[in-house]
Amino acid sequence: MTYPPGGQPPQEPQYPQQPEEPTSYPPPPGDPRAGYPPPAGAQPSRKSKIGLIVALVAVVLLALGGAVVLGAVLTAQGKGPLASDDKRIEVAIHDFYDTLESEGFRAAAAKACAADRAEFDALPEEQKQEFESATVAVNIDKIENVAIDGAVATAHILGTLTLEVPGQAPDTDTSTTEHLKKEDGKWKVCSASSPKN
Repeated sequence: MTYPPGGQPPQEPQYPQQPEEPTSYPPPPGDPRAGYPPPAGAQPSRKSKIGLIVALVAVVLLALGGAVVLGAVLTAQGKGPLASDDKRIEVAIHDFYDTLESEGFRAAAAKACAADRAEFDALPEEQKQEFESATVAVNIDKIENVAIDGAVATAHILGTLTLEVPGQAPDTDTSTTEHLKKEDGKWKVCSASSPKN
C-alpha cells in the first residue's frame, strides 16, 4: 500500500458531531442566577424588600438602644444632659480634687471658678512654686448635704485631705464644706465664694 507523501495513512473523513442537547434552558433575563441585571423597569421581589426593611428597622433599634444606654451611663456619672445639679456638683468636686492630687495646684486652679483662677494667677511666682512643691493626698469617702442657691452651692465632703509642704508637718483634714459656683453651665469649685474669704 502506498501512502501519500509524508508517510501517514490518509485519515478518514471526519463528520461534524451533533451538538448535545441542553439539559436545561438558561434562566430568564433578570434572574440573579443568570448573572445579568434585571431588565429596566423590573421590580425586585417582595421578599427582598421585606428583608431590607427588617434589616433597617434592626439597625435603627440598635442605634436607639445604644443612645439610651450611653445617655443613662452619662447621666449616672453626672456628665449627661439629664444629670441633676447634685450629681454634677459631685463630679466637679471629684474632678477638682483628683486633678489637685495627680497634677498639682496649678492644674487644679485651672479647673476652679474664675475668681479662684484670678487669685492664683495674682500670687507671686515664689508662692506658686511653694504650692507646686507641695504634695496632696485626697480620699473622698462621701459628698453629702449638697445645697444649691441659684448659681452657687455648697457640699459637705467626708474623707481625708493631707497637704505636705517641704519643711512643715503634714496637715490633714477629715471633712470640709466645699463652695461651688456655676459658670458657663458648669459647676466649679470656688473657695473665693466661701464666707471665710
